[in-house]
Amino acid sequence: MVPEIAIVGGGPSGLALAGVLEQYGIDYVVYERSREDVPPRGVVLKEAGCFEEFKKYARGGYATIHWLWDYEGNKLFPFGEGRDSPEIDRAQLKRVLLSSVPKHKIRWSAGVQSSSRNENGEVQLNFTDGTTTSGFKLVVGADGLRSKIRHLVTAAEPQYAGMVFLTLFVRPSNSYHADLEQLAGQGPMIVTGKRKKIWIQRQGDSHYRVDFGWLGPEDFPVNGEVDLSDEQAVKKYLLRDEHFGRHMPLVHDLINASEGPFRTWPLYYFPTEHLNWQPAPGATLIGDAAHVTTPFVGDGVNFAMRDSLILAQKLKQFGVSSQAVAEYEKEMFPYAIDVITRSVASGELFFAEDSPKGFMKMMASDKPLVRFELDY
Repeated sequence: MVPEIAIVGGGPSGLALAGVLEQYGIDYVVYERSREDVPPRGVVLKEAGCFEEFKKYARGGYATIHWLWDYEGNKLFPFGEGRDSPEIDRAQLKRVLLSSVPKHKIRWSAGVQSSSRNENGEVQLNFTDGTTTSGFKLVVGADGLRSKIRHLVTAAEPQYAGMVFLTLFVRPSNSYHADLEQLAGQGPMIVTGKRKKIWIQRQGDSHYRVDFGWLGPEDFPVNGEVDLSDEQAVKKYLLRDEHFGRHMPLVHDLINASEGPFRTWPLYYFPTEHLNWQPAPGATLIGDAAHVTTPFVGDGVNFAMRDSLILAQKLKQFGVSSQAVAEYEKEMFPYAIDVITRSVASGELFFAEDSPKGFMKMMASDKPLVRFELDY
């Protein structure tokens, strides 16, 4: 017999849901396309029984304080202190969540190529190896932006936000690492202005991830404008006047010192007017599959894991049923609309020509877009 619930996707939301269902004694299986050893690109962790493991890796305190700079080199103000949202690398979060999920409950290297409904109206999962399976009472799409389950629930799709980031790295072996450590410290450093944003963040193994963002096409690089496999060509591209060439010397030093491999990161969000679908028989969505958003209020992963907790609680209360799904989605919709709306508005402030003026004014108001009272 197949388990009652199939979770498609072994990212944070999928594994968090599995962990809570395990604690509740509800049968499930997780299908994840990657291998177990491949790194994935609060309250929930306690409910999933892995909060103590989380505390081994989480970085609180100074790691949660964001320092805002303008592109000319002025260090302006900090925000985020006191926000109960510790930093943790995705690979470490995966390790934490896996600690509460029995190995036999996860099918690794099981990529779902598509989903459909069979002659009985059941959801059928079609895998990349040509096999299929069905018979679940509920299939949960936890498979992110390109969800293979979403079409069973809604015809709406995420839309491009108009912003793309290029990710670079400064590792501990880099001679510039000590200088960057003195400059950026433990918490995120943000540089904005001229419709650009730079996000600098220390990771768990002490290396720095550096994201250079601008307004541009989602399929960057287009027309061969730069070869991302050519490190020097990438640096020359970023240092052009129309990109980051007019930023402070510190940014020039950072670009020249950074290393690859370089990755692009186009941003998307789910249109809020479509977060109102009727419950679909035997299927629902959590995390980015349901409500992908831009990262400008820092709530994405926490919100995805909140979905997992709420859905599991409704399944425990109402059984694996359409009522449980309806009650979960009814609670998820307004929360998603709020997070996406705030994040899109915050992104517009970050990428304004005169940024960070508008962002600073917003943060000093009585209704800041970045919330400090969290319920994850």
